[in-house]
Amino acid sequence: MQTPKQKAASYQAHKAEIATRMAAYYQANKATLTAYAAAYYQANKAKVGERVAAYNRAHKAEMSATRAAYRQAHRDEMAAWVKANPDKCRDYSARRRARRKGATIEKVERAVVFDRDGGRCHICGKKVDPKHWHLDHITPLSKGGEHSYKNVAVSHPFCNMSKHNKTQDQLRLL
Repeated sequence: MQTPKQKAASYQAHKAEIATRMAAYYQANKATLTAYAAAYYQANKAKVGERVAAYNRAHKAEMSATRAAYRQAHRDEMAAWVKANPDKCRDYSARRRARRKGATIEKVERAVVFDRDGGRCHICGKKVDPKHWHLDHITPLSKGGEHSYKNVAVSHPFCNMSKHNKTQDQLRLL
């Protein structure tokens, strides 16, 4: 039987060979391994979530530094992507805001909502500028509304900001 030192030395000596065999095994059994991992996750969601949360708490500073270094190294690429994909950035911001409010979240794409509503403000009924419009929550997130297609509509920035967190019924009273 090998001692721990002998095992470590053997592993170091055969590291490349072991990695090659493991990669080949994974490729040959990818579907089975993926199904096993998914089943394990479903059966142990709470335990996995606790482990991930504990790891994130323990390595918070390290993870933050890694993200900051990545952003610094890829600043130009990220800025170009943001400039090229403003709707995706707005979609992400809306989901993040809804998540913070504790709302039910569905992936809502602004372009789909704009096409569905025909580019008309749901408050005043007039056409909106395709480059400058708000995604309005009909039932506000602060009043328990969800972030889903059935609860969002196109609106002018002025109309949406004037509405504040009123519902459709409260607007009619005004």
